[in-house]
Parts: sequence; structure tokens; C-alpha cells
Amino acid sequence: MPPSLQSRLPNIVMSNTKKRNFPVQGMGCAACVARVESALKNAKGVRSASVSLASNSALVEYDAAVTSPGELRQAVQDAGYDMLVEGSEDEADLEAEAARAEAFQKLKTDTVIAVAGAALVMLVGMGFRDFPYKGFVLWALATPVVLWCGRRFFKAGFSAVRHGSANMDTLVALSVSISYLFSIFNLLFPQVWTSRGLMPHLYFESATMIVAFILIGRLLEERAKHSTTAAIRGLLDLQPVRAVQPGEVLPVGPGERIPADGIVLDGRSVVDESMLTGESAPVEKRPGDRVFTGTLNKGGVLNVKAEKTGRDTILSAIIRMVRDAQGTKAPIQQLVDKIAAVFVPVIIGIALLTWACWSIWGGADGITLGLLNMVTVLVIACPCSLGLATPTAIIAAVGNGASNGILIKDAESLQTAHQVQAVVLDKTGTLTEGFPADKLRDTAVTAVQELQRMGLEVHLLSGDKPEAVRKVAEACGISHVKSGVFPADKLDYIKNLQGAGNKVAMTGDGINDSAALAQADLSIAMGGGSDIAINTAQVTIVSADPAKIAGLIRLSRRSGRIIRENLFWAFIYNALAVPAAAFGLLNPMVAAACMALSSVCVVTNSLRLRR
Repeated sequence: MPPSLQSRLPNIVMSNTKKRNFPVQGMGCAACVARVESALKNAKGVRSASVSLASNSALVEYDAAVTSPGELRQAVQDAGYDMLVEGSEDEADLEAEAARAEAFQKLKTDTVIAVAGAALVMLVGMGFRDFPYKGFVLWALATPVVLWCGRRFFKAGFSAVRHGSANMDTLVALSVSISYLFSIFNLLFPQVWTSRGLMPHLYFESATMIVAFILIGRLLEERAKHSTTAAIRGLLDLQPVRAVQPGEVLPVGPGERIPADGIVLDGRSVVDESMLTGESAPVEKRPGDRVFTGTLNKGGVLNVKAEKTGRDTILSAIIRMVRDAQGTKAPIQQLVDKIAAVFVPVIIGIALLTWACWSIWGGADGITLGLLNMVTVLVIACPCSLGLATPTAIIAAVGNGASNGILIKDAESLQTAHQVQAVVLDKTGTLTEGFPADKLRDTAVTAVQELQRMGLEVHLLSGDKPEAVRKVAEACGISHVKSGVFPADKLDYIKNLQGAGNKVAMTGDGINDSAALAQADLSIAMGGGSDIAINTAQVTIVSADPAKIAGLIRLSRRSGRIIRENLFWAFIYNALAVPAAAFGLLNPMVAAACMALSSVCVVTNSLRLRR
């Protein structure tokens, strides 16, 4: 055994650190995310935890020698939520998907009943003149809407309070309860108000419309959130159903997907590898060529010898990478998390202050108006839009990249890409094909031109001879060129660019350029499907097409713009809506519609990144 490998072996064996994505159930807003994340971070053995509302998942890095998935689940349950930990990640995802589908169907049923019930309450309450026992009829019609269709808000909201926190469901439960119970009080004891010369108003319409509008918003929000995770579900669908063993020879007919990573023994065909590379043109395959799990055979019969199966395949590596990336947080999310942690308690405080001020200075009807405006404040405040603003955009962008053969390791890398000012390109394997006839790639010239049109400074580094490097530079129109460099020279070159104030992206093969890649602000590895860089680089271009570097930066710029738009909308909405509600400029029904619309707008805006 080589000494270098032997010295590393004990560290490999003794390492008990595991990193896994777990589906989380019961979260409804940014306050829930903060609660679950805090519970996981404070659990023993946990080194890091990142919780996403958009994907309803927790990316946890933990010491398996100290804690277990079951103990992590218990920590989440103690916080009032649940986490699926049984089986593999794929099995947990399938279980979570089944649970989501069931919950979505229940939500849909409750929404239909709530809308019908609320419409009936509105019709009777406003469409008919007063008749005997009208108030009791309204009470009877409102009760199933509030207590049955709105049960999820009471259950989740008061569960949060029982566990020492508050969330969006707490706000909704409080607002609906106040409207409903205050109406019952006025109906049963009208003399309390008539003796003071005041009218005992009923607010059953408000209670039912709040439930109906918020359920409609949840329904639309869940449907939109489900769309953002379409990329990962598409990759999971490509995994083979049948079990395959390494060394097994598999006949793959026309229209069938390759069931394992392996080598073609005999036969000729063309294979669609777009799910790996993002390239639409099929690739010709003949004996000795490599094929990959999930790719589609579009021609003749191929006999493939399986080499890697299950979790060892490139497809599985990509799924893990995309799943982990979608669970990470961009640096900008840290501000949102701090706000979310105190958002609901602050809103409850503003609501109580609103009621007190109206009761004192609101005149003869001040107590009633105060209660109504307090309900409006509770309803219109929306931590959901804050919690969804960043993760939905990250999930959609990472999924878009994966669909086009651009594998982004985490949210921070995605955010860094749009800040890049200088792109350093290695020659061999990046701009050229990397074989002896080391000819220029078909897209090399247009790739460099596109980067330059985007305002980026392009540099070419290579350890090759000056003549070969100069030829490539002239063909591509690159003026910043350095040839005959060693790995240490590339590292110094990157440092010098950074010293001049540049954010630098380095593109190479992920092995010879490892020092420079590690130094760069953004490391981009050019893969060939089986490249080890898939597991190490911040970004991997699977097809090794340099044109996708510009695509990555465009995607990063778009995602950054949409995140800013989402956060602006979420902040400005709450900044304007809450004071308007406190000053009595809105009613609870309008507030419920606005709150539902705010979350839907944020998620829908993020879905633009799927294009």
C-alpha cells in the first residue's frame, strides 16, 4: 500500500460524519423553519443544519457516532413537527411525496367546502334582510367552515404555542377564533352592547372568508412549490426499477433506458444523454464506449456490461448533489432568518397594541373596532412570503441548471456566480477537447465571445507550449494569456486577480487545476459524465461545453434578481399592509385575500427560473 494512501486510511475509516436530506412535515412559514432549524442545530452530534420551507426538507450534517436519525427526529418532534428518517433518502422522498399528495387532496377538499360555506354565509348575511334567528343560522353555517375546514390552523397554531413558539398558523387561528367567538358572544349576550347604545355586530362572514381565502392561498402555494421541485422528481423517475449487479451483461433495446453505468460490449446505437449533459443531440455509441444510468437508447440493441449500480452511479451522484444544493441557503437568507425568528411575536404585539389604542381612543365603538382591526393585523401579516422568497428561487434555479447539465453544489455558489468579474479558463479539456488532434471545441469561440459580451474579463492559462496556447487564444479572441504555467503559477495568477479586487471564476478539469480551483471564488469543473469533479467542484459542467459557463452566470444573475424581487415584495408588503390594517384601512376579508396572494406571487415569480 502506498504510504500516502496508508496515512489517509485511518482518517477515512474513523470519519463518522454523515450528511443527509430529511423530509420535514408540518412547516407552514418562516417561523416554522427557524424553529425546526434551531431544534436540529441544538441536537447533540449535529454539525450543521439547513431547513428549507420550499422543499420541506432539512439538510443535516451529523456525527453518526454521537447521534442517530431517530434522535434527530425526536428533536424535531419535540419542537412540534415531524421528520421522515426511515430508509434511504430516495425512499424517504417517495414516502414524503405520497404524504404530500394525500395532504394536498385533503387541502383541496377542505378548500372547496370552505369556499362553498363562506359563500353561503355571505349570501345569508348580506343578501337577506333580517329575519328571526338569522344570527343563529349564520352561526350554524359558519361552524363547519371554522371548526372543520380551519382545523389545520388551530392544530398547528396551538401546537406551536404548546412548544413555546408561534407561527403563521398561530396568527390565523387567533384571528379566526376572535372573529368567531366574539360573534357568538354578541349573538348570545346582545344586551351587553345595547345597554350602552351600541350595536352587537356579528363577524361570522369575516371568520369564514378568512378560512376560505387562506386555504385558497395554501392550495395555490403548495401547487407552485411542487412545481419548483420538478427537476429532482424527474431525475428520480430516471432511476432503474430492476436490480442490477456489477459485472452483469444487460441487453438494452431501442426506447429503453440504460439501467447501470457501464461499457458497451457490442452493438451500435445513438443514446440521448440530455438528462446528464443538457445536450439535445444523441451521442453515438459503439463497443468500448461508456454509457450511463437513465440515458435513453434511441437506436439499435446494445449489450452493456454493468460497472456501477445503485448509489454508485453518476445519476445517483447528481441526484444527491441537486437534492443537497436545493436544501442549502444563500448568504442573503441569514437576514431573513433573523427577521423570521421574531416576526410572529412582534405581529402579535402590534395586534394587541392596535386593540388597546382603538379601545382607548376609538370612541363609543372603539372596543369592537379594535377587535376587528386586531384581527386584520393578525391575518394580513405574512411570514410565509419571507420564508419562501429565497428557497423557492434557489430550488428552481438549481433544478434548471441540472436539467441543462450544470450541477451547482450549493446556494452560496449560485449567488457567487453573478458577482464574478473575471473568468480564468484552462486550455486543455476546457476550450479544447483534451485528446491528441487537441482541437478546439465547437462552442469555444462563441463561449468566449458571450462571456465578453456579458462584461466579463476572460483569461487563458495553460501549461502547454506558447505556440499551442497562442493559437487557441487568437482563435477565441482572448487577450489575457499565459502559457507554460505550473499548478503553483495558476494559483498565484488567481491570487493576483483577486488582489486587484476581482471576483474570480476558475474553470478546469478539477484535478490538475485543483489548487487554482480551490483559491478561486467560484470553481467550475469540466466533466465528462464520469468525472470525479462532480463530487468536489462548486459547479460541474457535465458535458464539458464551455458555452454553459455563460449559461451558469446568466442563471445566477436571473436568480439573484428574482430573489431580490421576492424579498422586496415580502418586506414592502408587510411594511405597508400591517400599518394599514392597524389604522383600520382594511377589513379581515380583504386582509386574508392579500395575505394569500403575497405567498403565491413570491412562488410564482420564482417559477420563472424554470424556463
